[in-house]
Amino acid sequence: MKRFWTGFTLIELLIVVAIIGILAAIAVPNFLNAQIRAKIARAHSDQRSFAEALEMYYLDNNAYPWTDTLPRGANPLELRWIPLTTPVAYISGVPDDPFGDKDTPNGLSWVEQTNGTWKYRTYDLWCAKPGMSHWGWLSQAIETLNLPDSVRYYYASQGPDGKPEADFGSMVGTPYEASNGLNSRGDIFCAGPGMIKRQQ
Repeated sequence: MKRFWTGFTLIELLIVVAIIGILAAIAVPNFLNAQIRAKIARAHSDQRSFAEALEMYYLDNNAYPWTDTLPRGANPLELRWIPLTTPVAYISGVPDDPFGDKDTPNGLSWVEQTNGTWKYRTYDLWCAKPGMSHWGWLSQAIETLNLPDSVRYYYASQGPDGKPEADFGSMVGTPYEASNGLNSRGDIFCAGPGMIKRQQ
């Protein structure tokens, strides 16, 4: 008895490869978008925790932790958060910015890029000096982001583009807006008191 061996023709193989390619083209962007949405949700969750911690600090000290006591460009940025972690733990620690750079050298929280921009690992934070409404870079944030004068603190994630819009005082006033596209530029920021935001 003769046996007839059958297999896939080249056309059939090409069709299978094309179908797999189409499915991958649909699935991969959806997966990446889901990752970005999860990071955005994480940033919002962290910011709610920061707002609660700052308000609890205020209740105990009648002032917010003044960040300008540190040298300008203080590195690591975690130094600005120390009053919220010790001696009283208003937060257990400072989470890394989900959009931050995890590969900053020597444990630093920010590093200058070759093109003159900056990369942060953790969240940025600025608080007004006790007894003053606002000052310096916080004033620039209030002006360029059209925030109310009642703002006493400001903190931000770099957002999906991975680039801080506030590079040591150079406030370009670009809040993140998901309606511009998930990967659009802008910081996911929050100001307070009152969880004031300018992004979706």
